[in-house]
Amino acid sequence: MNKLRFSSGMHLYIIISAAVIAVGLILGLVMHFTAGAFFNWGGDYAGYRSIEVKYSTYDIKEEQVREIAEDAFADNGIAYYTFVTAGESTNSRIEYRFASSQDSDAIVTAAETIDAAVGIGSNFTGYAQAYTELAAERNASVDITYAAIGVSVAVVFQFLYFLIRYKLTMAAAAFIADVHNLALFYALLAITRVQVTPAIIAVSAFVVLVTMIGCAMLFDRMRKLFRTDEYKEMSSFDQVDGASRSAFPLVTLVNAIVFAAVLIMLVFTAIAGGTVFGLFMPCVCALLGVLASWYGTMFFTPSVYSRLKAGADRRAAEKQIKYVGAKKSAKSAE
Repeated sequence: MNKLRFSSGMHLYIIISAAVIAVGLILGLVMHFTAGAFFNWGGDYAGYRSIEVKYSTYDIKEEQVREIAEDAFADNGIAYYTFVTAGESTNSRIEYRFASSQDSDAIVTAAETIDAAVGIGSNFTGYAQAYTELAAERNASVDITYAAIGVSVAVVFQFLYFLIRYKLTMAAAAFIADVHNLALFYALLAITRVQVTPAIIAVSAFVVLVTMIGCAMLFDRMRKLFRTDEYKEMSSFDQVDGASRSAFPLVTLVNAIVFAAVLIMLVFTAIAGGTVFGLFMPCVCALLGVLASWYGTMFFTPSVYSRLKAGADRRAAEKQIKYVGAKKSAKSAE
């Protein structure tokens, strides 16, 4: 750990980040033109077809309705990817959802078959209706717009906070870290094809928060080390490397704890019998966010900040030399 150099690998880290982001961009564009979406939209953002079956619980049981529906789907060669049940004590409904690629005519035929079995014309008083061109429940573009505004405000707030608490070079490094980590996070989403849902969009703010915590730990460590004369005499690159090596275990531990907490939540949800699938994608997304934030904060950011600090220190030294020279000239003139 004492020999680990963070600041000297800037070009390597830039190449790694640029390669991952480029692959994500290329894959996202390919999927956009071949599969109709840059990201893998899921949950409330996925367009789908559906069959809604309404029935009276006095006349027929849910098990019977589901058996009738399953037979109708099998006879027409279609398969649903999920179903939703709802209702009251006397009236209930089941909504079967199909991918948009499923044959709409087959879905209509299946709905007619179900309706003949549970509808008014049968011995029961329910009905089945097919929705063959159902739009997405929510408009992803609207949510993304508001999410982008929210994340942008968070990034600007972090920049101002670091500018007030630390100094301009640190604030600039934290801002670059936010942009880099978010770009890396979105690229990983495009590469892994993790389904993007409203919960996952919120992870963007999580990435900014984890980045902010990591950068604060790094800069706090540097401020603490600056109290020693030995540290002050080091070069800018050695100072950044020393602070990064010192902060590395703590930043890594915090990121590990955050991800472990997500996994524990997933395990307890499974034990409690909750819907694990609803948490699976957000947990995978949180893992990608933690990885992007940890790599960006501990490797990319120090290498960039060391250059910013070296430039600022050089300008300060030049300004000091000019000041001392001007002061000597003034004394000579006297």
